[in-house]
Amino acid sequence: MAVYNEKDNSMLRQLQMYELNLLKTFAGICEKHHLKYYMIGGTMLGAIRHQGFIPWDDDVDIGMPREDYKKFMEIVETEIPSYMVFLNYKKDKEYLRYFSRLVDRRVEIYNDSNTDTLVENAWIDIFPLDGTPDNKLRRWLFFTRLSAVRTMYHFSCFEKMVNLMRPGRPLYQRIIIKIGQKTKLGRNMDSKKILDRLDRKLQKFSFEDSKYVMNFFGAYVYKEILPREWFGDHARYQFEDIMLSGPAQYDPYLKQFYGEYEIPPSDEHKDKHTITKIELKNEVE
Repeated sequence: MAVYNEKDNSMLRQLQMYELNLLKTFAGICEKHHLKYYMIGGTMLGAIRHQGFIPWDDDVDIGMPREDYKKFMEIVETEIPSYMVFLNYKKDKEYLRYFSRLVDRRVEIYNDSNTDTLVENAWIDIFPLDGTPDNKLRRWLFFTRLSAVRTMYHFSCFEKMVNLMRPGRPLYQRIIIKIGQKTKLGRNMDSKKILDRLDRKLQKFSFEDSKYVMNFFGAYVYKEILPREWFGDHARYQFEDIMLSGPAQYDPYLKQFYGEYEIPPSDEHKDKHTITKIELKNEVE
C-alpha cells in the first residue's frame, strides 16, 4: 500500500495513471457503442496546454450530450471490470452528486475540500450536457431559476458536497457558503428529491436542437452556457498516450473559462482538491 505525501509529486502521478486507466475504459465503451463525449474543463485545458494531465490536477472531467449520457448509463455496468464501479444518484443510496462517476475501488482518496473529510475512490466525473432556450432573456431566466433550486440542494448536503477550497469563487457564492457555514439552513431537505426536480427541468431542451448548451453542474456557473457550435461533432486531441474527443473550437471554449489559458496560473490560483492521503492498494493492470 502506498500513501500520499503532498511533497512527493510521483504519488499524484500514480493517481493520474489510475484515472487514465478509467478514462481509457470510458472512451473504449463510447467508441464501441458510438457515443459522443467531450473532454471539458481542466481536462480539455490539460490536453491543449500539457497534452495530458495538468501537473497538479487530480481528477478528470467529461461531458456527454444528454441522450448519449443516458445510453451510457444503460450499458456501462456490463462493460467495466470488477474493480470499477459506476456511480449515479438514482441508483446509489449514498451517492449525492447529480453528475455520475466511474471509480476505481483499488484507490482511496482522503479529501478535505469539504466541511467533512471525504474518503472516496479514484474517479472520473461524467456530466450531462443539456440545451437551453435560444432567446437570451429566456436563457438567463431558465438558468437563474435552476440555480435557485441548486442552492437548495447545496444547503441540503452542505457538509459533504460543497468544496470550500475552490479559488476564484464570485462574491455571491462566497456569501452563500458563509450562510451555509453559520447556519443549518436546508439541512432537513431531501437532496435526492431536489436532484430529481432539477433532472426533469434540465431535460426540457435538447442538446442537439439548441443554439446554446450548458453543463449546469460545472464549476463556472453562467460561463458554462456555451454556443453548441463550439463543441462540433468530432475533434480529437492528444491526452497522455491516447487520442480523445473534445470541443472542436477549443480556443474560444478555453478562453471562456480561463482567459489566457496558455499561461499557467500562480500557485494560489491553482484549482485543486485538498488531498490529505491517497492509498494505492494495487498497481494498474
